[in-house]
Amino acid sequence: MLVISHYYWQSAVVPRYHPWRQLRNMFPHVTITTRQPLAGDLKGAWTRHGIHLHEGLNQAGRRSTLTHELIHRERGTVCTGDASDREERIVDEIAARRLIPLDELLDVLLWTESRVGIEAAEELWSNAHMLGVRVQTLTDDERAYMAKELQRRQPW
Repeated sequence: MLVISHYYWQSAVVPRYHPWRQLRNMFPHVTITTRQPLAGDLKGAWTRHGIHLHEGLNQAGRRSTLTHELIHRERGTVCTGDASDREERIVDEIAARRLIPLDELLDVLLWTESRVGIEAAEELWSNAHMLGVRVQTLTDDERAYMAKELQRRQPW
């Protein structure tokens, strides 16, 4: 008789973050418009009518922007449109961490030979901006873990 360990069935894999599901669960009354031209380089905006996502965003861009907007709502903050704003940097980092788990980032960087670009972002179901934020805000512990894993997986 074959006995499979109980632990085999309990995967340590965390389900991928799904901003559309979060929107449905937390804000079921909010509508999304994805064909809205927005001013300047604005990608998304909360209004009294709902959330507007820039019409030019692709799927990964909509996912990344919606996550960013949801975090603003969770934090009770408003986007000022100023990219240098401290709150924008905080929201971007939270969004990047939520969108790109460390182990997925590691896998993609191995696959792309450590190239952080559009190809890697698409593989992570994110936009390039969020990927850049994720890599730039790695903690020392995360960097050490990644270096150790890279060495273990590619020992040459």
